[in-house]
Amino acid sequence: MTTAVYHGRAALNVRRGGMGDVTYLLLHGLGATGEVWQGLTGLIEQHNAGQWLVPDLRGHGRSPWGAPYTYESLADDLLPLIKDSGRVVVVGHSMGGVIALVLGGSQDNIEQIIGLGIKTRWRDEELARMQDLAERPVRWLTTREEAVERYLKVSGLIGLVEVESLCAQSGVANGDDDRYRLSADPGIYAVGEPPVAALVSTARCRVLLAAGEHDAMAGLEELKIIDPAATALAGLGHNAQVEDPAALWSLLH
Repeated sequence: MTTAVYHGRAALNVRRGGMGDVTYLLLHGLGATGEVWQGLTGLIEQHNAGQWLVPDLRGHGRSPWGAPYTYESLADDLLPLIKDSGRVVVVGHSMGGVIALVLGGSQDNIEQIIGLGIKTRWRDEELARMQDLAERPVRWLTTREEAVERYLKVSGLIGLVEVESLCAQSGVANGDDDRYRLSADPGIYAVGEPPVAALVSTARCRVLLAAGEHDAMAGLEELKIIDPAATALAGLGHNAQVEDPAALWSLLH
């Protein structure tokens, strides 16, 4: 089921399903959409483990655009989803993992956070490139196929999902003049460098950092500096939640 959840000016697109006392809030990464969690939501239902909530974060997917984009404001958008949810487990990928940690520092009903593939070290040139991307105008493409291909490349999903899949198609939107663009607002790249170590230290719940063994963005040794129990998922890359949802599921039990 898909619903819109209103908080301030943001009406987030949210998919939900499952039943039970535990609520799993699943947060996608920068530029992606909630459809990357299809495998994990299937496992939650298969194991009758609880309810699940999958939002498209503001500026992404079918949710509206609305700068400024900060980790704190993106986390605030999610508060109506979990304030009355009882026991909550948050699983966040990359930027979504940072947002999960922000929530973990303020919400007492969150029991556990899994932060997957969070980049903890940023070079000056990487931050400068992010700012440059944030300031670029929307790039329009003439065919949906071109737009989907571009989305899969920039999200790191190329070769992991079928071009015709909902996961691939959700990353693209069409304009009024038969042109196509990525569904994400370029402005999201202004979100900046996250204070991961500080957020982990102030979380009010259990936190586990993890990354695919071959994740070039989130090295295990760097994660272990912040979380000595950080875990590598064997044989997987940055989008481990798509490559092997069962490997991620194993960390939750």
